[in-house]
Amino acid sequence: MIAWDTAAKVAKGLISTFPKEDKVALERMSDSLSDFGSQALDLVENVSGLTLLDKTISVRCTTRSEWVDSNVLSMASLMDPMLNKFAHKLPGGLSTISANAGAVQFGLLFGWMSKRVLGQYDAALFANVNPDENTTVPIYMVGSNILDLEAKFGFPRAQFERWVLLHELTHKVQFESVSWMNSYYRSLISSLIDGVNLGPSDLFGAIVRVAEDIRVGRNPLAEAGLAGIFVSEEQRKSLSKIGGLMSVLEGHADFVMARAARGIIEEADHFEEVLHDRRESPNFVSKIVSQLYGLDAKVKQYAAGRSFLEAIDDAAGRDGIKTLFMASENMPTLDEISRPDRWMERVLTPLVKS
Repeated sequence: MIAWDTAAKVAKGLISTFPKEDKVALERMSDSLSDFGSQALDLVENVSGLTLLDKTISVRCTTRSEWVDSNVLSMASLMDPMLNKFAHKLPGGLSTISANAGAVQFGLLFGWMSKRVLGQYDAALFANVNPDENTTVPIYMVGSNILDLEAKFGFPRAQFERWVLLHELTHKVQFESVSWMNSYYRSLISSLIDGVNLGPSDLFGAIVRVAEDIRVGRNPLAEAGLAGIFVSEEQRKSLSKIGGLMSVLEGHADFVMARAARGIIEEADHFEEVLHDRRESPNFVSKIVSQLYGLDAKVKQYAAGRSFLEAIDDAAGRDGIKTLFMASENMPTLDEISRPDRWMERVLTPLVKS
């Protein structure tokens, strides 16, 4: 198990070293984005062709500490079932040490990310919502980070905030308008968790894989960070499917955001250029943390997802893109994301022939 309370305390300890947050400015941002919510949803639906039944939009401009609290709860709901599988194998004292060591690692990661995340739609939270309950999953905007970038780069405030919201709102539409998305997402997470069985043979296999990667000049952290080292071959398949799904969802959110912003957010192209340069030029600490936790690989996958969506749009238009969301079987593999022609041959060509 992970001592999640300790993780939150570690993260907030790191946050306490950051500049003080302006809660009045966060309230202003929250009011402004709530007013824009309905228009933003119309823009996203028009570009994506996906439609929400429940048009309720809840936007919460959070402090970094509030973002940490939300993500600790979300991560606990995902991780605890997996950790429970082998917690009994550890002696009591070692179990406590392991719980606290894991908490420190997660706490430092959450604390570091809390200064970089701009917005978030919590798909894990949506996965745990009872469909019979009238519950709206909010979109979180980490307002202090948005304000910092606006001040640093001279971004027009309302424009930049709305631009970020379009991206996160697209994720909400993806998960809440596509009937199979929630169950498919949960099945992928479950398959990954069910395959966890970290024993001596798994550790030995990990050592062999790392040694082989180093021998051939390959970075053993490049695929999925530290987590990728210890997974079995079956779990690698699950990770590949999850990677394919997230690449599509992130690429699609970028694709929709860029087109929904046209004529509405004048500085959108400038925002994208600046943030791209920021991702491509991380400082030393950011680069190390990104590699250790597999974030670097995820950023590359998401960029590939955007390129994949643009290739589909060029070849088959918006109808081709909508085909992605018709069934889970239409989701591309990571190989198909790098080779859109293979996806089109597998999915679009049979539809045309029929």
